[in-house]
Amino acid sequence: MASTGCSAFSSNQQYWAICGNDGKLKIWETATSRLKQEFVPNLHLSSPCSVIGWITIGQQPTSVAPSPWRKRKRKSISEDAEEKEVIAMGSINGSVTLYDVSSASVIKILENGHSGCVTALTWSPSHGLFTAADDHQIVEWNTQENGIKCKWKTGRGRITALALSLDERTIISADKMIKLWDLESKQVVGTLTGHANQISFLKTIKIDEHTSYLISGAKGDSYLGVWSLNERKKERASIASLTMQDEPMSVSAKSSEINSQITVLAVNRSGQANLFTYQPNGQCTKPLKPVMTVVIAADSNQKESVQQVSIQSAELTADGKMFLAYGSLINLTFEKILPDLSCKIMGLVRSDCRKLKEKKEEALTKVKMVETSDNNIEYLAPGAAASAPPKRTRAGGSQLPLKDRLENLSLNSDVNTSGKTPSKGANMAQLLLQGLNSKDRNILMNVLYNRDETIIKNTITKLPVQAISPLVKELTNMLQGKTYPSKIAVVWLKNLLITHAAHLLSHPDIGNVLSPILGLIDAKLAIFTELSRLRGRVALITGQISHLNDQESKDIAEEGSLLVYQDSDSSDDDTDVGEMEGESESDDNWAETSEQEEEQEDMENGKSDDNNSICS
Repeated sequence: MASTGCSAFSSNQQYWAICGNDGKLKIWETATSRLKQEFVPNLHLSSPCSVIGWITIGQQPTSVAPSPWRKRKRKSISEDAEEKEVIAMGSINGSVTLYDVSSASVIKILENGHSGCVTALTWSPSHGLFTAADDHQIVEWNTQENGIKCKWKTGRGRITALALSLDERTIISADKMIKLWDLESKQVVGTLTGHANQISFLKTIKIDEHTSYLISGAKGDSYLGVWSLNERKKERASIASLTMQDEPMSVSAKSSEINSQITVLAVNRSGQANLFTYQPNGQCTKPLKPVMTVVIAADSNQKESVQQVSIQSAELTADGKMFLAYGSLINLTFEKILPDLSCKIMGLVRSDCRKLKEKKEEALTKVKMVETSDNNIEYLAPGAAASAPPKRTRAGGSQLPLKDRLENLSLNSDVNTSGKTPSKGANMAQLLLQGLNSKDRNILMNVLYNRDETIIKNTITKLPVQAISPLVKELTNMLQGKTYPSKIAVVWLKNLLITHAAHLLSHPDIGNVLSPILGLIDAKLAIFTELSRLRGRVALITGQISHLNDQESKDIAEEGSLLVYQDSDSSDDDTDVGEMEGESESDDNWAETSEQEEEQEDMENGKSDDNNSICS
């Protein structure tokens, strides 16, 4: 796959620069395919480069001259000599760095223009440098005085591409929509719509003095849009579409003065280069396919599998050739190729970059090394004094396995075989050295996640100086994690800086070692004020809620119970009891009366029976 970093050829195609995701700027010399320079900006991890471009600047000519003739002559020479091409790098923190390749140094840093990440830049000889950022503003810079000419708002969209019209009266910006701005009034004079995704680049092409076109490409789209800049309408669509197999990564375009034909060379994400020829003739409804596709394969002995070599970037030259940059960023190759339009797919077979690397390593292995005996070799730490080599004795019996030896060094073991209490700092330092050398996460977690500051201080005191840089990297990873490991990492860093401050100051790469930590501190300090405000607001809201809850409970207590039960009076109780007793007495009387009536009836019946018996 092609590189995802931002890259660009110089105007004379002498150099090719790329700034990858690691924030480092690499510059290749195209004539020799050699990595000429590698520049690491300050705080490249916390504020890496976001966009690059080649611009031309000139310095102020010298004013000291003995005579008018020499003055005029020296001025003309100095103007030609001091007009040089430099690299403009926009960073995430909003600054723009100007890097001079000839002197291999930073000549200027343009600041205080943007408050967000720089997302696009363009340049013209008459107007100078223009940049756009996440703060929704376009800035026109004065590179001579390191100042700002003017700046204006662009709306809510995130501008990711900029270009100047060939008459240099209009600047073109693009987010998902392309807007044309008048440089004098800073007003939108035209709008181009057609892309559904974020536009990644813009390229202007001039046919003649009155005719010019614009080529655009967007992320996720497998085509290029061609727009006419001659018509003055508020909104218009593209006049042609150049279809591809994958997302375009870089585009180069040239126009022919003879037949007004446009040639476009585009590299897609799959590492292939597509060549298009377009003849402007009104609206073209059918998408145009490439007339030729360039594919590079590696020369390998295996006939069954063919490995593709990715094309990183491509540029059209003035003589009609294709300037290709292919291979990996470790071993990059530049080559000029004449396009063969007779075939649809132009396959190129080149030597495998891995074989070239193996040949270099094989050539290095031919150097004869000094033969020494392993018994006479002693490895010394930096700054340690040489001591007499210890006598080697044959160990009797079987040695302890590595697992048991690590357990003996552990702080958790309460029993010591020698009968002496081991030093906690020394044992912890040994475990830390083993973890740093073997990259064992279990050992590192057991050592670094210790909250006892006394043990941390003793461990750092016993730690050798060659383990400081790996320890700082591990602590940096802990600082990038959650709150608990961050708190522990701060304690380790504090004691490390107190104990080994002299070594850190003498370290040659102290800036690269501590720059990620400084970036993390700056980022956390930037949000500390907002977090404090949020904490105060949350405390205010929770206090009001608790106060309302207390007031409601107090009101309920004062009002009394929600349900009241009233018991009957004592007089009512007496009345009820008397009534109940009267009722019980009448019942008893009724029972006695009924029994007497039954007995009387029985007696009467008996007398009647007797009378009947007598009669019978």
